[in-house]
Amino acid sequence: MHLEFIPEHGGQMRDVSAHFGIPEESLLDFSASISPLPPSDALTDALCESIRAHRILTCYPDIQYTALKQAITQYAGVAEESISVGNGVMSLLAAAVNAIGARKCLVLVPAFGGYRRVLATCGTDCFTLRLREEDRFMVDCEGVLADLKSAGAQALLLANPNSPSGHLMPAAQLSALVQGASALGVVTIVDEAFIDYSLEQSLSGIAAQRPELIVLRSVTKFFAMPGLRVGYAVCHPRVRCGIDAAMPLWGIDSIAAEAARLALLDVDSAQLTRVTNITERAWLSHQLQEIGLTVFPGNANFLLMKVRETRNGLELWRRLILEYGIVLRSCANFEGLNQQYLRVGIRTRSDNQRLVTALEREFRS
Repeated sequence: MHLEFIPEHGGQMRDVSAHFGIPEESLLDFSASISPLPPSDALTDALCESIRAHRILTCYPDIQYTALKQAITQYAGVAEESISVGNGVMSLLAAAVNAIGARKCLVLVPAFGGYRRVLATCGTDCFTLRLREEDRFMVDCEGVLADLKSAGAQALLLANPNSPSGHLMPAAQLSALVQGASALGVVTIVDEAFIDYSLEQSLSGIAAQRPELIVLRSVTKFFAMPGLRVGYAVCHPRVRCGIDAAMPLWGIDSIAAEAARLALLDVDSAQLTRVTNITERAWLSHQLQEIGLTVFPGNANFLLMKVRETRNGLELWRRLILEYGIVLRSCANFEGLNQQYLRVGIRTRSDNQRLVTALEREFRS
């Protein structure tokens, strides 16, 4: 019954519940890379007050999203004219690909499967370069440039930190890659959906000044608001005009825009999220390695782990759901990985301990 079912995306608890016949409220979700710390009560209260005032419901959104862009400027340190906002990173990726007219794009894998879907809808040919486990999924810049040149690509797409590996390219190294790609006439698109955990490595400031670089960022995962689809692109103002032209008017609604604005300005909550993640990521990584799992070092709010060949990784994923109500992200449908890889979101200590206890029992048996 369960053999072919693997969710396409993390956080699909309704589908998991329906497929395995387990009440959704009984499931503990480690599959989505969302901060376990919810938006603050102050943010929620302010948002509710805005709704009670009715204006946020009865007026059209500001086409320019001025207030939201001002908050992004304060948070990311880039000028308003370099910012385009949209309904999540994938909508911005489609607009960016269309804006630069890329006919062929190199994607570094393993990577989010949604990239291929977006490129297909844009009529852009997608080819891949596989990052190797033996290199800890680090990027070989010379290999990337060689592939770009031989294929005659117009775009390079990668995530930093990478998902699902969690590997983070230092800003200086990635900037050098961007420069090398630019010399070949290639525009680099960097998905920084998880960069909020390592802000000092963001290329947003560089993207605002260089037309050969587009940075995509999320206000979903780090700020724990996946129900409100908000993302933004940072790029040269000339490129931003092209992205805006490829986006629909009112790409996000007023409630989502206001929630994102409040979250970006909540400095204390952001710092607490970073500190908590560092602590819990280190603790969970150590515990998983003690059990005997291979854990790859990461710089986001998740860990990629590999199950030894003596144990079927997909069967372990299913058993954790059926026996313990714990849902990890199976990486069997990630290009460049297989069923032995699982991605684990970082949650609170009590939740993380529950996962460790379940895995200890499984491996003892």
